[in-house]
Amino acid sequence: MSKPVRIALISGGVLFLGYLLAVLGLNIYLQSGGLGGRVCAAASDAIGRPVAIGKAYYTPWRGFTVTGIVVPQEEGMPPLFEAAAVNFRFAFLQLLRGRLSVGEVDVLSPVLVTRNRPAPKREEVLLAAAPDTPTPGRVAVEIPSGAVEIAAPEPAATPRHAPRPAEIRRIRVRNGSTRLYDTKGGLIVATSGVRVTAETLPDGRVVGKFDIAEAAVGAALHPRRITGTFAWDAGRLVIRDIEGKLSGGQLTGMFELDPVNGFSASAVVEGALIKRLAEEAGIGAEGARGSVVAKGSVRGFPGAPDSIQGAAEISLREARFQPLDLIRQVGDLTGIRELQMLELKTAEAKLAIRDRQVRIESLALESENLFVDAVGPVGFDGKIKVKARLHLNEKLRNDLRGVLGGDFENSERAGFQSVLFSVNGVIGRPKTDLLEKLTGFRIGQDVGGLLKSLLRIPVGGKQAPPKEAP
Repeated sequence: MSKPVRIALISGGVLFLGYLLAVLGLNIYLQSGGLGGRVCAAASDAIGRPVAIGKAYYTPWRGFTVTGIVVPQEEGMPPLFEAAAVNFRFAFLQLLRGRLSVGEVDVLSPVLVTRNRPAPKREEVLLAAAPDTPTPGRVAVEIPSGAVEIAAPEPAATPRHAPRPAEIRRIRVRNGSTRLYDTKGGLIVATSGVRVTAETLPDGRVVGKFDIAEAAVGAALHPRRITGTFAWDAGRLVIRDIEGKLSGGQLTGMFELDPVNGFSASAVVEGALIKRLAEEAGIGAEGARGSVVAKGSVRGFPGAPDSIQGAAEISLREARFQPLDLIRQVGDLTGIRELQMLELKTAEAKLAIRDRQVRIESLALESENLFVDAVGPVGFDGKIKVKARLHLNEKLRNDLRGVLGGDFENSERAGFQSVLFSVNGVIGRPKTDLLEKLTGFRIGQDVGGLLKSLLRIPVGGKQAPPKEAP
């Protein structure tokens, strides 16, 4: 082996050994308790919340890694943010020039949990607005001999040079999840299997795309395979080309968030299967068929329910499904087959969102022999105050003549008569007086009369006593 070759090999070995020693020394330094404390303190100052980390280390193939990141929130709630690990790959050429440039940030299994805060009480607003420290300038102090003006010195301005923020070229999020709760701890939106890739453009904009494996809107809707693109520019977020699957149908939409104008969102659903919707919502799906077409839009300011406004339209095609249990039970007691299983020729609703309510502006459900219309609000708190009418045609009224009460009025629909009823309570436990209005008997106060009517027994009549056995 020639001398130049031996020198090259020895030099390479020395460099490699030096690199290994440097990596080892860097890891010893990174895992020192003092550095971990400084990293947590710097992160806490940046976001205004305490931050805890597990450990930090460096590997040539992953770069600088921080594990076990946790950002707690108020007691009784899960952490605001946590991540299994975050990997940072630095651009070393930029470091040599004195600039902190991160080539890529890779966030593994992050979880973000947020909760809407209730509107502050008037006393809290006044307390927050009250000054608690004297302001520089002239201050009036009351003493027995009168008021004396004291000139408080202005604080000396000490010029500080803000550190240049680190440049991040690319960000990747893998296997993320989010959960948003209302002020009472009820789940509003949740996502899982979130993947995000983003990059910073030379003009400072951040653009990227995302993929969400599954989401849940309350306990009812479960869209899947949601994809889209986004752009962030000077505090303005625009999400476009949203596409996904919802109960066998297609979901499309868009979302914009502006620090001045708030947010706006719109969505369209086409062909979602009623049977799948019912199954995913955990309600009766036996015998259900048909599909749903819906579109809606909403705007407002995050965290300010009073500002949220919007509208939506929903229609069902070839719809057949079980109604709510309390309506189905009315059908069972009265023998109205169309209340036991709704088979609708027309099913349309128009909704307005304002004043912390989703208001039913119009609702029309029509089957062969009956028609239902309704108006009224469903509050953001889940409370229902809906007024509705049940219209029955002559054929159905004749079939139920021994059951129906006398509260029916002439309907604007030719050949129909209607009875007014209400739906109250909360979404999870709705209540209605429909059975009382149909039969004329108050449930719980005249059960005997109700049973006699349902069994076609005249009120006040007596059954013949059973004959004695011979």
